[in-house]
Amino acid sequence: MKFVQALTCAACSVVIAASAHAQSTTDLRTIARFVECKLDAREIDSFIGRVDNGAVPGLTSQPPQEKAVDLAWKTQKPIQAWGTTSNLVSIVSPRQMLLAIPATEGEEISIARQWAARIGGMSEGAGTISLRENAQWRGVDYRKTVGKKEIRLLVDQQESPGWILLGCGYDKLFTNSN
Repeated sequence: MKFVQALTCAACSVVIAASAHAQSTTDLRTIARFVECKLDAREIDSFIGRVDNGAVPGLTSQPPQEKAVDLAWKTQKPIQAWGTTSNLVSIVSPRQMLLAIPATEGEEISIARQWAARIGGMSEGAGTISLRENAQWRGVDYRKTVGKKEIRLLVDQQESPGWILLGCGYDKLFTNSN
């Protein structure tokens, strides 16, 4: 009887561990789909609700650090999105998440331009250009509208040197639903 009980406990442990691993894999896929503009409004609300409740295993908010990615969240396992991997995302708002991609310090803008060319159709608004020209801001903020979603590629060499932020904003997806 003790053998059967021990075997049952062992089997339950394996199932629980596999379930936790599957959930983690599912969450990593959801994060990747979030930053690649592949979620719908229901999926976004559900995922952000889970983040708000601390129910996404392995996703932890990082304390703000000088010269680091703002609003950073770290994953235990790398996220694979946009043809690259990273353990950091920037959750700019409940409807905007950007993958933090490491880049050589000082080369962030030229690397971002390469990303923008690869994605195609990205441009900067007049406000961003004005910031560079009038406020000596060192960065780029490329955007591309895809339906009601917006791909965003952001570099801020002063606030986040050594990083390129690439992801998606879903604000327009929610404008008529609230």
